[in-house]
Parts: sequence; C-alpha cells; structure tokens
Amino acid sequence: MRVAIIYYSKTGRTRSVAMQIKKKLVESGAIVDIYELRHVREYSRWLLHFNPRVIYDTLSGRSVEFSGIKGFNPEVYDIVIIGSPIWFGTVTPAIKSFIRTFKGKISKPVACFTTANIRSDYSLKFKEVLESMGYRVVLHETITDPEIEGELINEFVKGILEILSSSEKPM
Repeated sequence: MRVAIIYYSKTGRTRSVAMQIKKKLVESGAIVDIYELRHVREYSRWLLHFNPRVIYDTLSGRSVEFSGIKGFNPEVYDIVIIGSPIWFGTVTPAIKSFIRTFKGKISKPVACFTTANIRSDYSLKFKEVLESMGYRVVLHETITDPEIEGELINEFVKGILEILSSSEKPM
C-alpha cells in the first residue's frame, strides 16, 4: 500500500490533518509520501483574507506557480490524497494549479479533504471539481477542527484503508 498526500497549508490546520492521516496510515502498514505545496510567491500570513492578491488569485481561478512536488510520480501510488483549506468558498490557488498540472496524469483513485472554519460540505464541491477534470474520486471529507474531529479523520483513514485493501484483492 503506497499513498501520496499532497496538500497546501498556510496556517497549519490542513498540515495538522495531513500529518494525522499520514500517522494513522503508517500505523496501518502503508508507505506514505507527503508533499506540501508552496506558492513560489507566498502570501503573507497576516490579514490573509484581506490580501488583494489572495482574493484575486483565489476568485479568478488563475494558475499560480507552486513548488513542493519534487520527486512526485503519481503512477507509483495506489491512492493519491489531496488536501486544501477553503478560501472564499473554494480550494486554494496552489491546489487548483496542482490539479490542473496533473489533469490526465493521475489514473489512480483520489481522495480529497478540505479544512474550513465553517461546517459546510466543501469537500463535496472539491470532489465535483476533481471529477469534472477526469479524476476518479473515491472518498472526500471536510474537517473544521482537527483537534476535536479526530473521529472524522479516523473514518476518512478507515475508508482509505478499505479502498486500498479492496484494490489488492486479485480479480
């Protein structure tokens, strides 16, 4: 079982979820590689949602330069997990740019998760965006607080493990 986790995190919430997922998967015997995307021209953390460039990049949907995927080869993984915070109701510019870059290049199942301050099913919207681009999304989840929603994270990991175990069974 080989898993890639690709995520972007500005404040640390999405990183915390990604690390919890990684830890639980490793404890279950999976080999997990983690890739933290970074904007080449990173945004200031202060007043993040009032930054004109953040607003423009996010709402316009334009591609941005990102780093953090050195050595990433999607074909060596059994599943790819993509995580993003939600900014202005959508995934971050780095994640949008990543999924555009790898459109048609990831044939393995994809799971996605989002982090947000508001309990809304943003991961369903993310799933729909991914599927409209040809990704095969098998699982999605929205996490508002990784410290108190450990059970949601556990269920997400359990779902990933079930998908991995069913793909290992001979046809």
